Amino acid sequence: MPVSTVSTVSTVSTVSTVAPRLIAGAVALAALMGTAASASATTAPATPNRAVQAKQILRTNGISLATTHVSRPHGASTARQNIIDTANGRGALTSPWGDRPNRRVALDTRMLNGLLKLRTQYGYRVSVSEIVGGDHSSRSKHYAGLAFDINYINGRHVGSGAPHRALMTACKKLGAKEVLGPGSAGHSTHVHCGWPR
Repeated sequence: MPVSTVSTVSTVSTVSTVAPRLIAGAVALAALMGTAASASATTAPATPNRAVQAKQILRTNGISLATTHVSRPHGASTARQNIIDTANGRGALTSPWGDRPNRRVALDTRMLNGLLKLRTQYGYRVSVSEIVGGDHSSRSKHYAGLAFDINYINGRHVGSGAPHRALMTACKKLGAKEVLGPGSAGHSTHVHCGWPR
């Protein structure tokens, strides 16, 4: 076989072997980033997917995630475990005693972004008491992965001098439409930030 034929066959063989892997890699990267593989240059930057956002939340100093519930013990549905499960590509688990017991829920990326930005953009140190776990009203946005509750702001308990009004305004600016806190029925000790369905 002449040398030129061998190098042509070798090149074709290499291209046919490498090309599918490159395409698969691009598709996997697009899936990881939550974008389409064929996004044009004019497309707005994509929001990172929920697993990436959850990992960012876990790494961010100043965001504390509860490891217990106020009402009853259930480690698998705490705020911290909800974020860990999401970071690992699983749904966040609701508590066994709520109106939607023992269900896996995909946390909304807008809500995760809002939680992250309260720290990184607005500078609040927050403690998240509940995400999808705990006991909420039957139509609560918590059960849809659209809401979180904050019980400490900058080291102060909500209702005891914490700057809850300013944080509530920040939640609204970050896209939350259901923002409740002291002065709202059932929210004297925490701020609830919920995004639209």
